[in-house]
Amino acid sequence: MSGSNRKGHQRLILLLAFLIMAVVGYSQVNINSPYSRFGMGELAPRKSTYNFSMGGIANAISSPQHVNPYNPAANAGLDTLSFVFDGGIVSMFGNVTSDELSRKTNFATLGYLLFGFPISKRIKASVGLTPYSNVGYKVVDDEIVENIGRTGFYFEGTGGANEFFLGTSLLIHKNLSVGLRTSYMFGKSVRASAVFFPDSIGLINTRVDNHVDVGDLYFDFGFQYQKLLNNGMTLGVGGIFAPSQNISAERKYLVRSFFSTAIGIESFRDTIDYDFRRGDIVIPEKYGLGIMLKNKQKWMIGADVDWQNWSKFKAFGVQDSLVNDFQVSVGGEYFPSDRSIDGYWKKVKYRAGFRYHETYLFLRDTHIKDFGISFGFGFPLPRSLTTLNLGIEIGKYGTTENNLYQNNYIKINLGVSVWERWFVKRKYY
Repeated sequence: MSGSNRKGHQRLILLLAFLIMAVVGYSQVNINSPYSRFGMGELAPRKSTYNFSMGGIANAISSPQHVNPYNPAANAGLDTLSFVFDGGIVSMFGNVTSDELSRKTNFATLGYLLFGFPISKRIKASVGLTPYSNVGYKVVDDEIVENIGRTGFYFEGTGGANEFFLGTSLLIHKNLSVGLRTSYMFGKSVRASAVFFPDSIGLINTRVDNHVDVGDLYFDFGFQYQKLLNNGMTLGVGGIFAPSQNISAERKYLVRSFFSTAIGIESFRDTIDYDFRRGDIVIPEKYGLGIMLKNKQKWMIGADVDWQNWSKFKAFGVQDSLVNDFQVSVGGEYFPSDRSIDGYWKKVKYRAGFRYHETYLFLRDTHIKDFGISFGFGFPLPRSLTTLNLGIEIGKYGTTENNLYQNNYIKINLGVSVWERWFVKRKYY
């Protein structure tokens, strides 16, 4: 295949991937997680399939073939003559259970759109779109309340927040880079709750609708240091930091009384309360640290620790009952061979990892935890610099203790990485 045909082939793949993910990604996320009712919702990992397949390690990881959206300092690993595109779709299949119910759930949505490119030999940049959080749940619960009778409680939520970002890195030493990630966070979440009395005609039902729109800048900082050791291996460390920041938001709060008709439609009677206000959502500071060891292009292992002080989270001046968030990730990659004479399966990159996550939720005297084991592959397309990335994670989120919910799930990330040399000065003879 000629060079021009190969480049045309890669650009076609890039365009098709962009269009598919744009259509799928901007549809409504239909997750079913009762825990997304709290705080900002269920936080997205903000990582590519490449990182996801290795337990989510990202703080010390950089690659010329992949954009790292988590640590902006990783842009320094991009090639000075190349353009990189990363795009991915995320899907999940799960089973949400409690002591009294069991329900299957699944969704598919945009995972990320990422572009990386050089500005100069020392300055590299990335642009992308990633989700920040997802809200999606629907819970109906019946209880017998003394002196009242059967009482129904209804909770439903949809929406979330996304980030469009520009990440820049500066190589301040041959081994040390620093980075800044400037994001515009935007999105809407709709949360509704109701109390109704199905066996009474004398008690009035009540519904509360809470709409929140966010739109503001958000900043992350990062660093990475890599050192070539005497034995030919490379040791790297990296970290990220995000200071506590106020995100501008608008809230519409509406409380109404209603009757339920015979066909189940809500017939609203009176408006009890209405409030519209502009305010802030306080996203607390975050820290992350990672380490990486690489043996040339044969293998790489790494580990991350991330912590965020969600106990200081506030929305419109009200503090939620959140706790600190803590995650440990360990993973690695094995690359048998890059020689053209070897078989195809020796050119595939094999990845695996695991993570342990103590989320920001502490409900009914129980810290809600998330644990996942992941593995994945990087499949190179013949006669091109394009790689198809597949990542799979098997995990458990939550618990059925104390009448809580547990989600046993399988997450599948499918991505494409296109690496092209666009900035070569051609010579003609």
